Amino acid sequence: MNSSQHSYNLTQEAQAFDSQIEERIANGHVPDLRLTKPCDYFYNNSWRRPEFVKLDFVEQFELIRDSILRLTGRNAADVRVLEVGCGPGYLSLELARSGFDVVGLDLSSKCIEVAQQVAERDPWKGERGALRYIAGDYLCHPELHHESIDAIVFLGALHHFGDQRAIQQRARDLLKPGGLILVHEPVRDRVEKGSAAFALLLSTLLSLGGKFYKDIPLCDEPDAISAEVERLYNSLRYESEDGSNLQSVNDNEAGYAEMYPLLTELFVQAHFEWRYAFFHEFIGGLRCGEADNARVARFLKEMDKILVDAGTLPATEFFYVGRKN
Repeated sequence: MNSSQHSYNLTQEAQAFDSQIEERIANGHVPDLRLTKPCDYFYNNSWRRPEFVKLDFVEQFELIRDSILRLTGRNAADVRVLEVGCGPGYLSLELARSGFDVVGLDLSSKCIEVAQQVAERDPWKGERGALRYIAGDYLCHPELHHESIDAIVFLGALHHFGDQRAIQQRARDLLKPGGLILVHEPVRDRVEKGSAAFALLLSTLLSLGGKFYKDIPLCDEPDAISAEVERLYNSLRYESEDGSNLQSVNDNEAGYAEMYPLLTELFVQAHFEWRYAFFHEFIGGLRCGEADNARVARFLKEMDKILVDAGTLPATEFFYVGRKN
């Protein structure tokens, strides 16, 4: 990719997330793990209800926080963290509340603006560690300096970068010796037709009971079932039928096959675990009644783990921690 095409893609990527966050905020979204509230604007997203946020995003935060503390062996105040692709800042904010010295960076100026506004209203502002948000290109931002960071976090952001070698080498350059890279990413190249068939089965059964966000007609024609599995397969890979990306121009740029081999080449693996196969695609769409939604979501989460551990379904996200040697 030449420099003009790179610039064009960055502009389009930023515009996509500018538009997304503006629409979400206008419809009542609060990107704060502690202060989020019910938001019916989301029809199938964990941000729809605080109990889903706790099961999903809070768990991710706790995993990242605990990994940094365990693997650095230092007090949070002595650890400088950079989150790349921080979006509206909910993870960076919570890491700062845990005492870390945090910089959140995103290409979207609107996301950074929202992050700053949320941080300014934070009731725990006086108790948290240092927190700063910056907008711009991770590869060449002038405020990022060589060997100045103790831990770099990619939460659902690394797969948006096509040139994985450049991105991961940049992380290595920014990290201090012994510094950590923490990667929690979807890997849609691991979605299989069996994953789609299971998703169709589960969503259809939920819909028949009136427990899902949309009505899915029951069809017993083999050809129609196969066609719906194919459509859902594309959807789970975040692709349209012609293979184009749905969320933004750079979404789905890298899968497991592109990310993981380079991580193990450039860093020393300190931790790896597969995460979930279908949990994230369903809990926001549950319509089991306010009293039962959280219970059903917890059940799906545990069943997801069992099916992944048994090898029945392939995990479609992973968590990796590497160390700069």
